[in-house]
Amino acid sequence: MKPFSGVFTPIITPFRGDGAIDEAGMRRNVARWMTMSLTGLVVLGSNGEAPQIEDVEADRVIDIVRSEVPRDRPLIAGTGRESTAATIAATRRAAAAGVDAVLVRTPSFFKSQMTTEVFVRHYTEVADNSPVPVLLYNVTMFTGVTLPVDVVATLASHPNIVGMKESGSDISLISEYIARTPDDFTVLAGSAATLFHALCADCDGTVLALAALVPREVVGM
Repeated sequence: MKPFSGVFTPIITPFRGDGAIDEAGMRRNVARWMTMSLTGLVVLGSNGEAPQIEDVEADRVIDIVRSEVPRDRPLIAGTGRESTAATIAATRRAAAAGVDAVLVRTPSFFKSQMTTEVFVRHYTEVADNSPVPVLLYNVTMFTGVTLPVDVVATLASHPNIVGMKESGSDISLISEYIARTPDDFTVLAGSAATLFHALCADCDGTVLALAALVPREVVGM
């Protein structure tokens, strides 16, 4: 089986009325998800409001979730930041907290400067410095940038870049990612509307918010 294939759900980050993280609520949620047939969880993804959370909060969230997820169930943490240095720092902290892999979204603030060369350099430096495997994260609906197929094909040869999540519904793009990467490179779909089509295109699984509500049906698919 490819690394990190299967069905993951990106979990929410619950907050109390005073704006603090609802730690007890998060523990209850994770305990419930661990009774379901999910492969594992993704913490601090888009669904977890990662861009709005301070680093100290992000680190605490990872600690809480890792303490509730058994070691035989994979935990992936989102560690993407706008700068390479900050991404590496967040990745190292997540690895120290015991995550099994990191999901690294594309930097996007300076969109016109997000060239093939920049993407390759950014992800290569992150992967070179990450103690755990790296998954690329393409989420154009939020970032406004898209990882070119050539970039993914190049990065897929890095020994510490093991796969990617593609959150969009463009099946032709997903098919290109699959066709241009090695057989052991994992491609995970992220759109419920086109999940069936993505699986038909040979995706290896999904990171899907819907799986938190109907895991049996998503796993069955």
